[in-house]
Amino acid sequence: SYTRAQRAVLPHVIFMQTPLARVGLTEAAARAQYGDDVKVKELPAMAVPRMHVDNKTTGLLKAVIQPSTGHILGATLFCQQAPEVINTIKTAMDAGLPYTVLRDQIFTHPTVSEALNDLFAL
Repeated sequence: SYTRAQRAVLPHVIFMQTPLARVGLTEAAARAQYGDDVKVKELPAMAVPRMHVDNKTTGLLKAVIQPSTGHILGATLFCQQAPEVINTIKTAMDAGLPYTVLRDQIFTHPTVSEALNDLFAL
């Protein structure tokens, strides 16, 4: 069965004009817990082709990684389709997959999910 301990990584979403979705640790919490063993990558929404197709270029995508292990510590997405894309990141975190899996994945084009290639290209 799926226990409470296995539900440690919970995504949070605020549904508004530009949705905000978050999972795992924030940058500040990760730095407090792991010190210098934290790498952060930010990607403006306007760098994502799908955002231009939909004319929704407002926003930012942010990933927090532990370089020594390759673990995804957290992510914050403030962009169109954030509530959907955050689930992909959560699944990778739950499975203990390294960030390189999302970096190297082939996503359909043009979709917001393909932004994960650039977001996790550290």
